[in-house]
Amino acid sequence: MTTDFPSQVQTFALSMFANAVQSSAGQDLGLQAAKQIGQALTNAAGIIGQWRIVWGPGVVVQPGNQAYSENLMYVVQNVDQPAQYVIAIAGTNFKSTADSLIEDCFVFKQVPWLYNLAAVGAKISLGSAIGLLNLQSVKPAPRLPGAGTTLVEFLRTIVGQNVQITVAGHSLGGALAPTVALWLADTAQGLLFPWDPKKNAVIGAQAYAGPTAGNLEFAVYSGVKLGAQLRPCYNTMDVVPHAWQELGEPSLSELAKLYAPDLAPPKADASYILLKLLLDVFRLLALGQGYAPLPNLEARAGKYDPSCYTGSNLDTFTQYLQQLGHQHIPAYYDWFQYKKEWMPADPQRPVNLSPELMAIAQKSASADDFVRALQSRTPRKIQVGDAVVDAPNGPGDPQADKVAAMVEAAFAKQAGVSAAS
Repeated sequence: MTTDFPSQVQTFALSMFANAVQSSAGQDLGLQAAKQIGQALTNAAGIIGQWRIVWGPGVVVQPGNQAYSENLMYVVQNVDQPAQYVIAIAGTNFKSTADSLIEDCFVFKQVPWLYNLAAVGAKISLGSAIGLLNLQSVKPAPRLPGAGTTLVEFLRTIVGQNVQITVAGHSLGGALAPTVALWLADTAQGLLFPWDPKKNAVIGAQAYAGPTAGNLEFAVYSGVKLGAQLRPCYNTMDVVPHAWQELGEPSLSELAKLYAPDLAPPKADASYILLKLLLDVFRLLALGQGYAPLPNLEARAGKYDPSCYTGSNLDTFTQYLQQLGHQHIPAYYDWFQYKKEWMPADPQRPVNLSPELMAIAQKSASADDFVRALQSRTPRKIQVGDAVVDAPNGPGDPQADKVAAMVEAAFAKQAGVSAAS
């Protein structure tokens, strides 16, 4: 294999382009995204080289009246090095409840990794498992490259010769990209329907700002399977990659003091109490699940930036959220030579908590109160693979067990094993 894997400058930009159409709703999001991503590829060609879309974008649309994108993925080929492909996966769409609550935060329950017998004890969060199943199932709309085919069906058409496939993503995409890469590596010569029987594909993952998708066993197995081609990266000042490990570095235990001493309010401050409650909720959701960051994790030293604040006399909670948003997205730009003007039609949305969750937090005296309020919500519909189901409302909801069993059965069917094994 003579082609090098793409650089982080290239894969970071391609990851950010996957966030197209996050502010749009409707059933033609794939066509809209293809237009925006195509223009961004042209705009960025002087820095990242020439790439062309060869599959997608495939868009999973959130069910209901507010049909925002729940997941988006596309594949590009390097024009100058045609053996080089990148699969780019979108980050969290903060307009989508399915993303910002379900796929991001449903870490209280896990699904076993069934694609290789060597992955003993490996598990991923229910939220990541739903995202993975959605990406496995999504097909581009008519008139788009690869229309009507799944990602694996497309990949079968390119492995007649040596190829290099890099899966890339930022934020939620930063959790899903290594997970998708591991799934592809495990099924390339899998028990059922191998998509690369001649072993012509070399698979890697380059992930940015992602939370941990699975437990320690999953992290260790990911490192063994993907080796040096697994390249996760994070900003030490970014809140998101501190989830979901409970202790250590990065971990949830660091979050309350992440911006100290620059942002260290009195503990009696009402907005600080609100912030602490939400951090306690995160710890409660992940408690005892054994989450661990991926190996080869590259830490880039972040810098507190007060210039990101908009408005005057901001309370502690608002400052923390705005600093979080800056550190999670724009703080990465200079490192990877990214220009937000490359995709002006639909720039990355700000990091926001939904008004509904904010209302619950403001009425809750403790993390337990918050979880109980979640459990009493009216069920929402979410896309899970090929089915639309009621979303679980949180820990203790029997629907979480039903959805987990549904996802596990789908994984077992692909892997050719019993879901009960």
